[in-house]
Order: sequence, then structure tokens, then C-alpha cells
Amino acid sequence: MLRTVNLKNKKALYNFIFLEKYIAGLKLLGHEVKAIKNNNANLNNSFCKVLKTEIFLFNCYIKQLSTYKNRKILLLLKKKEIIKISESVKKFSLNIIPENIFINKKGLIKLVIHLAKSKNKYDKRELLKKKDFEILSKRKSASFL
Repeated sequence: MLRTVNLKNKKALYNFIFLEKYIAGLKLLGHEVKAIKNNNANLNNSFCKVLKTEIFLFNCYIKQLSTYKNRKILLLLKKKEIIKISESVKKFSLNIIPENIFINKKGLIKLVIHLAKSKNKYDKRELLKKKDFEILSKRKSASFL
């Protein structure tokens, strides 16, 4: 029986513009797998970094017994993908942002990461204005019915 895992980085879409998408495996310990399958993890404020020839996930909080443990987690990607990501991060000064964790059909835990560019304050304000306008227009159309 496959469990559904719904671990998302909710602030990522608000703070960043996603450019490229990659799906990576995670090198986890046994208790971390169990915690993620029970939705006892948190991706908020997490980020990825390229260290030498590997990419690591930082600030991913995974519940361990009674406390949350924070350690760097190795991302499992193909060598060509790692080289491409590291070159674009250096060349265009992009960020590697984790979006969500899911379980694939084989039962493996995967992480969706994006190469992203950070938004400016005015971009965030425009997004909030659009959302407010949509909510207001829905309320007006519902009141006429």
C-alpha cells in the first residue's frame, strides 16, 4: 500500500521564480524514511547547495523521536545533471530550491528541486495585488447570483 506524502515548501513559490525542474532521490537513514512517510518533516526555509561534486539539502527538519533533527542530506542525481546545475548556479547566480517531497510508484522518496531566481519586493506586491483582485471579483460575481 502506497502512502501519500504531502510535504511542500509553501513559501518557495512566493519568494522565487522557478526556471528549471529536477527530480532527485534522497540518501536517508531508516528513522528519517519512517518520519517522512508519516508526514513528520518540514521543508520550510530549506535550501540546496553544491559542495564539490555533490548537492546537499540543508535545513530540512525531520522529526526524530521527540525532537526535530537538522542535518545535511545528500541528493542523488546523475553526474551530468549535477554539473549542469552547478554551472548555472555559478554563471547566473541562481538558487537551488526544494519544492516538495513525494513517494514514486516504486515506493522511493523523491524530492523536486528547482533552479530559481529570487523575486524582488515589487514582484511580490504585484502577486498579492493579483490575488486580492481575483478574490474580490469572485465575491462580486457570487453576490450577483
